Amino acid sequence: MKMVILFLLQLHILEIRHIPEALPYFVTPKAIDENSTLLQQLPHWAACSITQALEFLTPAYKGHPRVMAYVLRVLESYPPQRVTFFMPQLVQALRYDDEKLVEGYLLRATQRSDIFAHILIWNLQGETCEPEGAKDSSAKHAAFLALLPLVRQRIIDGFNEKASDVFRREFDFFDKVTSISGALYPLPKEERRAGIRRELEKIEMQGDDLYLPTAPNKIVKGIQVDSGIPLQSAAKVPIMITFNVADQDGDQNDIKPQACIFKVGDDCRQDVLALQVISLLKDIFEAVGLSLYLFPYGVLPTGPERGIIEVVPNTRSRSQMGETTDGGLYEIFQQDYGPVGSPGFEAARENFIVSSAGYAVASLLLQPKDRHNGNLLIDSAGRLVHIDFGFILEISPGGNMRFESAHFKLSHEMTQLIDPSGAMKSETWHLFVSLCVKGYLAARRYMDGIINTVLMMLDSGLPCFSRGDPIGNLRKRFHPEMSEREAANYMIRACSDAYNKWTTAGYDLIQYMQQGIEK
Repeated sequence: MKMVILFLLQLHILEIRHIPEALPYFVTPKAIDENSTLLQQLPHWAACSITQALEFLTPAYKGHPRVMAYVLRVLESYPPQRVTFFMPQLVQALRYDDEKLVEGYLLRATQRSDIFAHILIWNLQGETCEPEGAKDSSAKHAAFLALLPLVRQRIIDGFNEKASDVFRREFDFFDKVTSISGALYPLPKEERRAGIRRELEKIEMQGDDLYLPTAPNKIVKGIQVDSGIPLQSAAKVPIMITFNVADQDGDQNDIKPQACIFKVGDDCRQDVLALQVISLLKDIFEAVGLSLYLFPYGVLPTGPERGIIEVVPNTRSRSQMGETTDGGLYEIFQQDYGPVGSPGFEAARENFIVSSAGYAVASLLLQPKDRHNGNLLIDSAGRLVHIDFGFILEISPGGNMRFESAHFKLSHEMTQLIDPSGAMKSETWHLFVSLCVKGYLAARRYMDGIINTVLMMLDSGLPCFSRGDPIGNLRKRFHPEMSEREAANYMIRACSDAYNKWTTAGYDLIQYMQQGIEK
């Protein structure tokens, strides 16, 4: 079939230049090796998606001049704000940028957008510490690490006076907040919260245009100096701080709280990758009109093993809920939203179902492990949110035991809420399964974009790429060889398999016994 399509494409090549979806049929690694004459059509071809362009930046395409010229034209056609989402991938592309074409694009884009420049600098700084246990110690990898501070300096040297002032104030402010962690370590635990307050009182906001690095549309109006909380005892103490923020394009007097966690001694880049995939899935669901819910909260690496993580607003972890009540989710929802059958309870149940379905699809693809109740949040409307993606794709806790064998967590208390029948026969269970199937089928249509986003990070040294065949297995989980009906049946079986799986309950029990995390 592919040969037939290629033949028809060659026959009608001039008539289909406006169809970027045709590119994968003639812009291939084989075409690069043969220097196919079809590549001469690229200067005239319509711009493709950013995710398709990312694939052409991988080593398989060998920096072919015609392909690179096309990729740069595509990137230039998008506003910098759109491209910023893929900044981790563009930083990785510098590894293969022998002709400095990607670097040239990045430097030009920093002239068009201060925020693009700032996000790029933070990502460059986040890469400059070689990951622990990294396999790639080649000269090429060393050259990549040596290049990053040079690119950073070229960006800064290119700032005009106004841009330089904005950069200095933005970075100084958040560097001071992050450095509080180091000042806390010598203090006894009971004095650390007061220590955070003292340090916050020393920090002055310079200007009214500072923004949250994880969400540039949120303008910082001030710090709640009493909000600082030390999260755990470590060589460097992670801290949570709440800012007063306003929407950049909204009423500047409409001020809302936004808490952020400042981490030191922790590589946040893998969380960024997982949340990129979740964000792509969220966009896919919205584009096809599905009500599945996902919340891709902001995470940004700001330096070597440093990062900022947005706290999901109006949520409690399932573990925290267990500290205040002995009941399961079914009982908690009745306490919080009213009796079964009431409008409040049924609305919250539906919210839980549409969010559980969204994260079921995301979990099947990403394979996040360590899904204990400290990593599951419930918001004030009853929606489920997953956090902490330290184990995705091929890796899992306990020396990669892969004890959590279900594709996604569907514990007994979750099934009580989703399936009142207890036998996978209720209307709400069928709604959940139907949403999972529709979400999975929608994701399959955009498989290449998701895979390309992950593929570009393959040489990053992230732990999730340290074993097995993460890209090949990710592709297999999409089951491209299946028809829509076969794929739907596959997802139905995945839901049935996850239903109150014993390994899910077993993992929660282990976490309770070892870490005291409520079941």
